[in-house]
Amino acid sequence: MDLDLGQSVKHRESVGLRYRSQQEALQFLGNVLADERGVGLLHGPYSSGKSDVVNQFVQQLPANAVVAIVDGAHLKARPFLSEVLEQFGYSVELNSADEMLNMLRVIVVQQTRAHQAPVLVVQNINNMYPSTLCVLCKLASQMVQGRFALRIILVNHRYYYRIMGSPSMRPITDRLIGNFKMEPMTEQETMVYAHARLRSYGVDQPDNFFSIDICTELHSASGGWPVKLDDIIMTIMDQAEDFPVRLEDIDHPALGKQSDSAVEMVEVGSPADQELPKLIVTLNGKTQQYIELVNSRSLIGRSDLSDVTIDSNFVSRQHALLVQDKGAVIIVDLNSRNGTFVNSRRVNAKVLRDSDIIMVGDHRIKLILPSGYASVVAEDPDIADTARMKGIAEARRSKDSEIPTLFVIDEHQV
Repeated sequence: MDLDLGQSVKHRESVGLRYRSQQEALQFLGNVLADERGVGLLHGPYSSGKSDVVNQFVQQLPANAVVAIVDGAHLKARPFLSEVLEQFGYSVELNSADEMLNMLRVIVVQQTRAHQAPVLVVQNINNMYPSTLCVLCKLASQMVQGRFALRIILVNHRYYYRIMGSPSMRPITDRLIGNFKMEPMTEQETMVYAHARLRSYGVDQPDNFFSIDICTELHSASGGWPVKLDDIIMTIMDQAEDFPVRLEDIDHPALGKQSDSAVEMVEVGSPADQELPKLIVTLNGKTQQYIELVNSRSLIGRSDLSDVTIDSNFVSRQHALLVQDKGAVIIVDLNSRNGTFVNSRRVNAKVLRDSDIIMVGDHRIKLILPSGYASVVAEDPDIADTARMKGIAEARRSKDSEIPTLFVIDEHQV
C-alpha cells in the first residue's frame, strides 16, 4: 500500500493522505487532461471525498493554469457562465447569456493558443438545468487548430445514464475518455488515515488515543469513506474524556450509542439521501429530459427561467406549475394558451398519481413517484385549488423578470 502522509495541518483538505482510490482518481484526472478528447467523469457517494481529490488535482497544476470549479446544481445559464468567467479572471457585466458565451469562447480559444487549454470542473451535473447543459455542450464543441479548446471534468455522486446517454449530450460523451468511481478505504487504510487525522489535530501519539480494534470499528461505522470518518473522529475529539477512547462512551449516529436527537436525525435523513419524484420528458416517443423534482415548486414552460424547459410553439412561456404539498404532487395550469392535460383530459389543477402522463403541446411528461412518497388515492380539491391560485399569482409576479429563450432543447441539442 502506497500512502503519502504529507504536512499535518488541522484541515481535512490539507492532511496530505492519499489512499489507493484517491491516488487512482488523481491519475485518472491526469489522463483526462493529457488525452486529446479531454473530458472525464469522477463519481462516488457524497462522503467519498471527491472534492478533496479535485482540490488536490488542481493544486498540482502549473501556476499559470486557468481553472474554474463550478457547482452546476440549479444554476441557470447566465449565473453559470458568470461564475466560469469570474474564476477564469474576467469580471464583466454583459446583458445576455449569449454575450457571455461568446466571450467565454474567445477566452478559451486565446488561452489554448497561448498556453494550454483551460480546465472546467463542473459538479452535480444531474441537477443542472437543460439550458445550462446546452451551454456546457456548446463549450465542449469549441475547437482551435483542430484541438478542443477546453478540458472538462464532471463530478457527480453517481453516473447518470439517462443524462449521459441522451443524444443531446453527444458533444460531451463523444469526448468522454471514461468515468472513475471512488472506492472506500480498506481497514488498514482507515487506520493510517485515522492516525494521520489525529496527528493533524495535534495528537502526538495516536496509538495511545485509541486502539487498533477501535480502528476496525471506525472502518465499519464509516464504511471506509473519508468524510464520514472525519465526522466520527471530530465527535470523538469533542466528547472523549479518558484515553484510550471507548466508543461506547461516544454519542454519534454511526456508532452503537445514540441520543434521541441522533436517532431522530437518522430517521429524517439528509436531503441528498431522500429519493425524489422524477419526470421523464418525451417527444414522439423519444426521451429528451430526465429531471428530479428537488424544489417544492417547479415551473414547466418555454421560458429559459423554467425548471422544465420545453422549446415548442405549442407551449406557453409559463405553461404549468408542479407543486409538492402535503405529500402530494399537484399540476397547476397557468392559464396556458393550449392547455395542460393529464392522461388525455384537460385540467386546471389536479393531484397526480404515480405514472400519470402530463401533456403540454406535443410533449409527454411521465411522473414517477418514489416508493416512500405518500400515495394519494383520492384528489383533495382544496389542495389543488389552493395550489392553483398560488401558482398563477407567482407566475404573474415573475413575468416581468423573464428573459428570452436562448437555447433550443430538442433531441439533437441540449
